[in-house]
Amino acid sequence: MDKDVPFLCVLQTLEDINDLELTILKCHLLIEGALTDVIVSKAESPKYIMEARLTFSNKHQLARAMYDGACESWVWAAISMLNKTRNRLAHNLTSKNVEDDINKFVFFVKENQPMWGGDVLSVKHRDFFWAVFVVLKAVRDIVDIE
Repeated sequence: MDKDVPFLCVLQTLEDINDLELTILKCHLLIEGALTDVIVSKAESPKYIMEARLTFSNKHQLARAMYDGACESWVWAAISMLNKTRNRLAHNLTSKNVEDDINKFVFFVKENQPMWGGDVLSVKHRDFFWAVFVVLKAVRDIVDIE
């Protein structure tokens, strides 16, 4: 796998977005896509997974069931945190707690990822961007997704 792929994917998706809510939704989709890829990589007949119309939570649980030991437990917890934030955003008219959720997510990822390069980026929501990249890379590295 080209190790720049997840970084470039996140950068291309988020570089021109100034809205935090849209950033959260797009990051959630990036992680969901990686979870789908992880599940499909283990399937004998992937088309049935694609036809199943699984939720993010279903994909998260299936991926963890298939690869729990292949990924550090903090990554699975970070994915849950991101999903909780996205759900709070999607199911409430106001997003008053969303920034707190994002700050907790970023802090949690920083706490579990010894090398932190967020300060080298000059994008909006830099630390969130970097935290999502770290989680996305960990998920994609489970099965070396290209």
